[in-house]
Amino acid sequence: MAYGGVATTREIVDRFYSAFLAGDPEGMLDLMSPSVRVRFLGQADLKGIEEARKFFAFSGGLLSNLEFQIEERIFDGQWAVVLWTETGSVTSSGEPWENHGVDVIRVHDGEVTIVHENNDVRLVRAHFPRFDPQS
Repeated sequence: MAYGGVATTREIVDRFYSAFLAGDPEGMLDLMSPSVRVRFLGQADLKGIEEARKFFAFSGGLLSNLEFQIEERIFDGQWAVVLWTETGSVTSSGEPWENHGVDVIRVHDGEVTIVHENNDVRLVRAHFPRFDPQS
């Protein structure tokens, strides 16, 4: 724990990915600020925890047999950069899926305030519907 009982960026990011790998979107949301900004290139630009919750529900079934691997993590103060690869199957078609990317995450006062997920947008657009936070 950091000074004053507030978890460090590393601790929060570790918990964030532990929840993701466990298939626990609520665990991820529990770590987020109510005013979190979440961007998934090619899919969504979200403002606030309720839009993030809707997106996680939307995206939860897009891939099956997902194997997600963290390749590298870099921490600098409030910021974390996580390089990853993933393989699986596109649920709607059964086609093989392979992607890679980098997430940029900001943690402030023990809460995730920014998640910016960067990946191969061409793959996302070719296989997944665009998310509409109003639906």
